[in-house]
Order: sequence, then structure tokens, then C-alpha cells
Amino acid sequence: MIHGRTFRTAAALLAIALLGAPAARAGELDLLLDRLVEKEILDPGEAQEIRIGTQEEVKKEISQQRHRTLPMWLQTMKLRGDVRLRYQFNDNGNSAVTQHRGRYRLRFFVDSKVNEKVYAGFGFASGSSADPRSTNQTFTDNNGKKNLYIDYVFAEYNASDNMAFTAGRTRNPLWLTNDMLWDTDINLEGLALKANLPGDNWNFFANTGLAILGESLGNKQDPHLLYVQPGVGWTHPDRKADFRAAAAFYSFNHVRGATALPHRPSATEYQRANTLVSSRYRYDYDAFSPEAEFNWNLYEPMPVPGLSALGWNVTHAGVFGNWVRALEHGRDAEGWIAGLRLGQRRVEDAGQWQASWSIRRLDRDAWLDTYPDSDFYGGATGVKGQEVILTMGLMRDFALTLDYYDAKPVYGTLKREKLFQADINLKF
Repeated sequence: MIHGRTFRTAAALLAIALLGAPAARAGELDLLLDRLVEKEILDPGEAQEIRIGTQEEVKKEISQQRHRTLPMWLQTMKLRGDVRLRYQFNDNGNSAVTQHRGRYRLRFFVDSKVNEKVYAGFGFASGSSADPRSTNQTFTDNNGKKNLYIDYVFAEYNASDNMAFTAGRTRNPLWLTNDMLWDTDINLEGLALKANLPGDNWNFFANTGLAILGESLGNKQDPHLLYVQPGVGWTHPDRKADFRAAAAFYSFNHVRGATALPHRPSATEYQRANTLVSSRYRYDYDAFSPEAEFNWNLYEPMPVPGLSALGWNVTHAGVFGNWVRALEHGRDAEGWIAGLRLGQRRVEDAGQWQASWSIRRLDRDAWLDTYPDSDFYGGATGVKGQEVILTMGLMRDFALTLDYYDAKPVYGTLKREKLFQADINLKF
């Protein structure tokens, strides 16, 4: 058996030999080391030391070669998506029958860095039409194949760690606490700028941009939206609580006098409430909308009475609210929502849960009726009601959500709707 310089020489020769060979020849090193142990040139401990050391060097070399040969977009590519399976029950007083529906949603996303400054991505989503407020497909049409749409496609330039410019069809860049004004499926087409100024406990941010609402060769005044949303956030030094607030100003241009935009609520069971004159908008719908949320994080979990045996406890509680006011007119021009959340802040694993309740009212001309949550009385304005949601984690990235809506028009003869949804959500 040998030690010292002889051992170091042998180890160096073996390491050099391995680094000069592909990873597929690592098995040959194992055979060589076993022979050296048999001949008592190395003891088992020394052989294992060489084996571990050289394997790490090989991994490092392979990684370096990969980074030298693969472009950045391929190295940083992320593939993500989700599947939602839904049972839905509609009890709409304006319809002669109640409705039971099986539905599903499929979304698939690809994001990647093009270089150190530019980020790009795209995604596909299911949907029964081009309606921006829905990615659902209904079980129907005698098992006929269903459609897949471009959900978003964008390029983002990061001017610094605190500022980014985005162009394309992007996920809604606004900070939102709820879906009273913007359905969560809506992605905006145009330009956006996000800025952020972090501090120790305070954080200042701003979102602004341009969204194109329509384009026509024969129209010199295409409708579009300009928006700006400054905001501020605060976090307790011990992260026991946090607060965030923002105020958005929306400037709709060339909407007044324009033909009503597509994808308004169904006029059969719901209502198209915005005021029109000869099928054209009477107002421009410029609006001011502040919103805020406050969250408490409980370090000592609080058991839920009667459910503690199932592991249910409370580690988070939060309240949120939003108000909107149309600026151009004073009739039927306001809206508001208030709500609370209880349970865990996020539901990502088994045993986690979150319950939320909210109440809202949105006047008929407070906001365009093409954007609110499509499940709350078909996405109409001129409505009021409440929503209750319970989400329960079944396994990691696998959850059950129960969602109940009770909504009705503020005025008029149309009747209320009770809507229940049971969703299985899977993320991958």
C-alpha cells in the first residue's frame, strides 16, 4: 500500500484521464480503481476519494461545456401549465331550466431569457370562442375536438432590476386584489411599463401602459386605453403583517361614439347594461379606481373548531377592497367590492386551505361591460351580490375549489342567478 506523493500522483493521473474522456467512460474508472485496490496499490478509502472527486470534476466540466454550447434561451427555458376540470350548476331565474355542465381548461406556457436583458414568452389556452374572459371548453358536440388559442405572446426588455418594458399580448400588468373590473383570464394587447423602488420595509411601484381595443382601416380613431397605477407596499419587520395599496387611472380614448365592443355579456340570460345611443357608446368610461389589501400572518397556527383533527388551522387572515368611479358622468357611475380571506395565504400542498367571502356592487355605467368577471352574472355591469370560495389542497399542486355566486341586477325586471362551480386544479 502506498501513501503521500505516490497516492497524489496516482490520483492526479486518474483525474486527468477522466477529464479527458466523456462521462460515458466513468465506468472504466470504476474498474481501474477496483483493480488498484485488489493489487493493494490503493486502499478502499483512497479509491472512493478519487471516485467522488473525479465525478464532481466531470459534472463540472459537462456543465461548463453545456453552457458554452447551448444558447441562453434554451438554458433558461421554463415549461409550465395547468389543467382544470369543472362541474358547473346554473340556476338563472331568466331561464326556464337549470343547467348542469362539465367543463375543462387547459393552459400551456413557455418562458425564456433571450439574453441578459430580454425575456420572451408565449402560452396557449383552450376556449370555445375568442372571448377574452373565458378559457373554458364544455363537454358537448358529441365528443368533437376542441379549439386551442394563443393566450399570450410577449417580449420584455429589462432596463434594470427595477424597470421593465413589455410589448405584445401580455398578462394583465395591473396589480389587482379582485376580479370586479378585470376577469382573471383577460390579457392585454399593447405596451406596458413596470417600475419598482424597493426599500427596507416599504416598496413603491408603478404600472402604466397602452392597450389597443380595436383596429380598423376605415377608422382614424381606433379605440384604446391608457392607464397608470402608482402604488405602495409595506411589510412588518418580522413579516407578521403587510399592506399594499394602489390607485389606477383609466383613460379610454375614442370609445364614446364607437360601435359597442365585442364580447359583451349574453343578452339572453343576462344584460348588456352600458348606455348606448344608436348602438354606440354614450360615454368614454374614463375611471379612477383605488384598491388595497391588508394581511396578517400568524406564527402560531390557530386550530379550526371541529376540523383540527384534519390538520386544518389558520395561519393567515386578510381583508381587501376596491372602489371605482367613472369620471365623465354622474349617473350609475360607481362600483365597489369588499372581502376577506382566512386559512393559508396560498394553497400549494395537502392540508392547506383558504376560504374567502366578498360582496360587490357595480353600477351599469361605472365600467365597460366587456371586462368584469364572466362568472358574476355573465360579466355584466349594473349588478350586485356576493361570492364565497373554498380552496382545499389535496396533494402538492393538486387542489379542489368550491365557488358559489349569488348575483342579481341592481335595477330592472331580470331575475337573480345562483351559480356553483366545483373545480379540480392541477399544476405542472
